[in-house]
Amino acid sequence: MPGRWGETSLLPWVRRVYDQLPFLDFRVKRYAASEAKHIRSYIANGGQEYAIVYDFEAIGSLSYATLINMILIARYMIAHEVFTRMFIVSPECRSGNDQMDNDEYEDRVLEFVRISEALLDEDRSATKVISAMEFSAMIEATEKNSILFSEFTSVRRPFFRDCFNVFNNLMAKQSNSVRSDVLLSFDDFAEYLPEKFVSKKYITWHCRFASIDPGRQTESEEFLECYRYLRERFQHHEIVIVSDTVGCQHYMDLAQSLKIKGIEFSRDSSPDFLGDSALIMRSDFFFWFRGGGIDTVPRASMMAYEMFGPLMNEVFWRKNCHLTSWQSDEQKFVVLDKHQFVDNRALDLKKIGCSWNTD
Repeated sequence: MPGRWGETSLLPWVRRVYDQLPFLDFRVKRYAASEAKHIRSYIANGGQEYAIVYDFEAIGSLSYATLINMILIARYMIAHEVFTRMFIVSPECRSGNDQMDNDEYEDRVLEFVRISEALLDEDRSATKVISAMEFSAMIEATEKNSILFSEFTSVRRPFFRDCFNVFNNLMAKQSNSVRSDVLLSFDDFAEYLPEKFVSKKYITWHCRFASIDPGRQTESEEFLECYRYLRERFQHHEIVIVSDTVGCQHYMDLAQSLKIKGIEFSRDSSPDFLGDSALIMRSDFFFWFRGGGIDTVPRASMMAYEMFGPLMNEVFWRKNCHLTSWQSDEQKFVVLDKHQFVDNRALDLKKIGCSWNTD
């Protein structure tokens, strides 16, 4: 049904009903496989130029995780010698649901352009911010088979939840050479690494703080248990907590209240997402417990990590084994129930370190 009521009321209801139907994971993977097949066909048929659209109106926010998942598909296209254009469509008006004022929004858009340009080959890609009017003109002038999720993109419907699964499918049968070109590595972020960490031996631990979604924050008991685990396992490494400015201050205060010393915080050295990503990718290990967002970066790499949290629309490539089709033995993802459905989160603490081989 057209109109804002259909977007805000009818479609979410339809989605909830759809999600409760049998074989959800199978249907999600099949849908992603279909889009991946279109992409492979486009490449095989000699496609020269491809478009990926980050549409604020369809997505509803400026999400780092969503951007990275789209950039990963762009890197895949570029690795197969297809020039790729990234479009960021600004809304005509904003509802305010994104929790940013106008200056913060403009800064985030510019940051998205910097991230895209940093992670994509400058000779085989272009990133541009466009208006809704320019978007309509671009859709009219572009062949449908050369746009990611063209049917959804053209009518400004969300498809971002499926980008990870599409990329997962695309990478499943790639050679090591292609994987090396497409997956993220420290080299992609090296110029953004704070100088003080160039020679350090450290691990990174992502802690999220968000007032609009407090269930993804690390609670006091969880923080203490995670710290004890990491300190025991990595006795000769420094521990660096990665978060935004508010998050770093929150967890610094929490560490002090728990009388924990010797932790460094990313915002003391890194000013932004690219700097934080550089810190993570340079570290010897990445840890994450009920956070979300920047974990998309190490997850799209071959670095060692251990993550504990719920999944959204992501589907395991191998059930209860590998989340990604390229996952190594040094990469572990342990699924937790969404916080809304957990009465006692302390039970999840027993899972910390369950995959650590102490022999």
